[in-house]
Parts: sequence; structure tokens; C-alpha cells
Amino acid sequence: MTDAGTGRELNLKPDWLVLSTGIAPGADNPVFSGLLRTTLTADGFFLEAHPKLRPVDLANEGEYLAGLAHSPRFIDETIAHAKAVAGRAATILSRAKLDIAGQVAKVDPEGCVACATCVKVCPYGAPMINDLKKAEIQGATCMGCGSCAAACPARTITLQHQEDGQMTAMLDELLTVGGAT
Repeated sequence: MTDAGTGRELNLKPDWLVLSTGIAPGADNPVFSGLLRTTLTADGFFLEAHPKLRPVDLANEGEYLAGLAHSPRFIDETIAHAKAVAGRAATILSRAKLDIAGQVAKVDPEGCVACATCVKVCPYGAPMINDLKKAEIQGATCMGCGSCAAACPARTITLQHQEDGQMTAMLDELLTVGGAT
């Protein structure tokens, strides 16, 4: 046997040879990924939001992953992940009231034609078509990214606290101040 690191020939005579069983991602991971609107790695495991800053969080707020959902792990790593997930979930569940982001999308139902473009483009699954055949934003799920507002062909979705008139006024002010200096 050749040692890959040094290139030297090795002659080993072990008493025991213990092999690890290979671990593959769940066959239904693509289905769950679609339901959760989250991403899978090239290997088929779930991708965390950020490897250093949010290692047990999925991209969507309030969704977490641990252990083998993330990648092949030793048992001590799996237990550490599970404890981290329990801690992250406890911070939300221990609150009497859940504060949501101030900037969420809203729909003007008068102009909505229920084309479902917003439903398709939202990475957080916030828009839905209600019983009145109009788009509706689930406020607790909306992260205020503006994807639905940008994609809406009828221009009936806006972000609260960021209407067109306000944006125009801010741009005018920026251009006026920028031109004066």
C-alpha cells in the first residue's frame, strides 16, 4: 500500500479492519426541498443558510436542520447540531408574541388577477391565492425581499413603507443633493 501523503510504500498488518457504512441523502430530499423552498447541496443534502454564522438554519426563517439532513456526521456532531436546533427553536417558542419584520409585502386585491407569479417567485412561500381568487401575503412568512412586488405583472403588490411615491421622492432628493455638491 502506498501512503498518499508521503509516497512511501507501507506494509500494514492490522488485527482489525473496521469500515464505515456509506451514508447517502434521503431519496425524498428533493421533495422536502420543494416543500420547504430550500436548496440542496450537490450531494443531495440540505444546504444551511451560512456555514459559519447560521450553521443549523435553513434559508427560511424558523426552519432548522441537524445531523444527517445536513451531511454525513459522527454521533457527537449530530447531538451538538440537535442541541443547537433545540436552542434556536426555543428562542422563538419561548416568546409570548412573535415579532415579524416591519417591511412585508401587501396586495391591492382590486388589481390582482391571480396569475400566481408571486407564488412562483417568492423564495419564502409567503404569497398564496385565497378563496376569493386574489393573491394574499402571509405576513409571518414574508421577509420583505420584494421579489413578488418586482415580478407582479399587474403591479398590485408593494412593500409596506416603500411605495412608489416614496421611492421617487427619495431618488429626487438623492439626485438634487448629489447634483448640488
